[in-house]
Amino acid sequence: MLTVKIGKDESPLENKAVQIAVLGFAETKSEIDALNEKLKGYKATMADAGRDILGSGDTQTLTFCVDDDKVKVSFGYDIKVKDVDALKELLGERFDDLVTVKTDYKPDTKLKEMALDDDGLKTCLSVKEKAPAVAVVK
Repeated sequence: MLTVKIGKDESPLENKAVQIAVLGFAETKSEIDALNEKLKGYKATMADAGRDILGSGDTQTLTFCVDDDKVKVSFGYDIKVKDVDALKELLGERFDDLVTVKTDYKPDTKLKEMALDDDGLKTCLSVKEKAPAVAVVK
């Protein structure tokens, strides 16, 4: 039986298309989750082999080929500044040409709420409707 829950209120809903979509979505999501777990194992095997093959050289990418199937494995690093003052001291006058300083303006929750109702604010802000988030609830 299909029901709809809004807040704490739950009531029955007669909509066969939505009922079929809910069941299909939940089943497909479960299948995708199982396949993602399987992919994790394959990725780990190829990544381990790739590290062994590349060693500590400068090359960061390799491609495994079996007949017409090819899988590229790329390695890299995510490097972020965690102690600005210490880095400034180490780099000295080179700091400004080796580090990019970025200022980011983000509206807080209250401004976001106000922007939906105030056309004046919309001229200063970019307001785009997000795609609906759909997830299986357990």
